[in-house]
Amino acid sequence: MTTHTTPVDVRSIDEFLDAHADELIDLVHDLIAINSQIPPYGDEREIVAFLRSTLTRMGLDEDITIIGPTEDRPSMIARMRGTGGGANLMLNGHVDTKPIGEARELWRKPPLEAIVEDGILYGLGATDMKGAVAAMIFAAYALRASGAALAGDLVLGLIADEEAGAQLGAKFVAPHVSDVDAILIGEPSGWEHDWQGIHLVSRGVCGFRVIVQGTQMHSSLSDRMPSVNASLKLADLMLRIGAELDLPFTPHPLGQVGPTLNTGVMIDGGTFFGVVPGRAEFACDLRTVPGQTREEVAEALDRWLDACRTADPELQVEYHFEEGLDWIPWSELDAEHPLVAATQRAAADVLGEAPPLSVFPGGTDAPWYSQLGIPTLPSFGPGVLTCAHGPNEYVSVDSIHQAAKMYARIALDFCSSPIDTDN
Repeated sequence: MTTHTTPVDVRSIDEFLDAHADELIDLVHDLIAINSQIPPYGDEREIVAFLRSTLTRMGLDEDITIIGPTEDRPSMIARMRGTGGGANLMLNGHVDTKPIGEARELWRKPPLEAIVEDGILYGLGATDMKGAVAAMIFAAYALRASGAALAGDLVLGLIADEEAGAQLGAKFVAPHVSDVDAILIGEPSGWEHDWQGIHLVSRGVCGFRVIVQGTQMHSSLSDRMPSVNASLKLADLMLRIGAELDLPFTPHPLGQVGPTLNTGVMIDGGTFFGVVPGRAEFACDLRTVPGQTREEVAEALDRWLDACRTADPELQVEYHFEEGLDWIPWSELDAEHPLVAATQRAAADVLGEAPPLSVFPGGTDAPWYSQLGIPTLPSFGPGVLTCAHGPNEYVSVDSIHQAAKMYARIALDFCSSPIDTDN
């Protein structure tokens, strides 16, 4: 791909973003203040309405589509049309957050009130991923305000329901995305520090539950009559599954990454004091790598549980996959794709050096697009994944400003180049 970026374009874009730096951070504050936790804790209606009004104020409302399976789960696609003849790029960010959850009391400040201390912005969704959403919007704003002429279209995909499995978000939206040549997702790309990698792979997610049946009865008789305590049987399985479940995989060459099994992400069992537990279950969150399949996971679970039943005739156990989270596929972008080169050039220009190519530890919206043939870069965004989904989530102010400058450069580079039909 031949780039048409000129120093004048970049300088004017940077001048605009520097002059509006406070407004960019104000937008992050505004987004955090809107409760877009996944239902039933919140929803995306208010934040999508706010973002639509924001794009209108910025003059970026020439082509906006609100899309979703129902009116209360909206996503928004905004297209800034180019002059023609160039590749079309979507900058994609999700607008929902995980629930505040049981860690509410560990927040130093209210989670929906963003604060900045020593250059760090705290608030629910700060790094995952309202900082990136704001940076994407300001990148488009800067391109429009500076008069940068893009041959291709720049599209903003502001998507619902990523945190609950994307069934009502990207999975629904992806088949309706047309005339887009590549997608960049702004998930936080660090885990120890900002901009740790340009992630070409996102791991998949497979959720399942293991359920044990026991003998529900009066607990005072457990030493006098035969009984099976479902919770104790469950505890034994929880301790063993990590070492015994045989999941075939090929380590990925970008870091030799394999699958990760998180046991007991949820546990439930028992009735009350005085009752031997007659049922207990635990949930597992399996992060999969390219090449793995749902069928292979099912076969591995069947083999393991058959062996457990053989070893313990009292054991009554079954499993089932979690609806909506049974198989979120992994995704992978070819390292030779022009979007990768454009991202590397932008990163080298802004950061001084392009981060290495890597594997994103988590899942993203990428597979819903890539499965339909749209090349998608799963993660390049401000912040660190380490603080996401927990108390005192944060993102550095500098990384948000850097993101806006890099996203603008990536769009200027990628969209100003001819469409590469080989990729």
